Amino acid sequence: MRLCVFLLIAGLLDAVLTHFGMASGIVDEGNPMMKLVIEKSWSFFYIIKILLPLLLLGLFYLRPFKGWIRTLLVSTCVLYFSVLVYHMVWMVLYFNSAS
Repeated sequence: MRLCVFLLIAGLLDAVLTHFGMASGIVDEGNPMMKLVIEKSWSFFYIIKILLPLLLLGLFYLRPFKGWIRTLLVSTCVLYFSVLVYHMVWMVLYFNSAS
């Protein structure tokens, strides 16, 4: 359950930081599918970033994840954590160069 909550929080943080970075012209979206979604609407982008982890939470509530599904969930959390580290790096670089 905690991993699903982490994905929800990480997804929201990723969405907000991506929006800030793109609106500021600092970064571009690296995921081609999400880039298409953003081109359609930022609202769709946020809806996807919220609904997918909520769906996972609902599925977990119905049947806790075990075995290889849990391994995939842990891998996804590690990947999201690395994305958040990447966001922190570009933010530090941006704010240090702006000073």
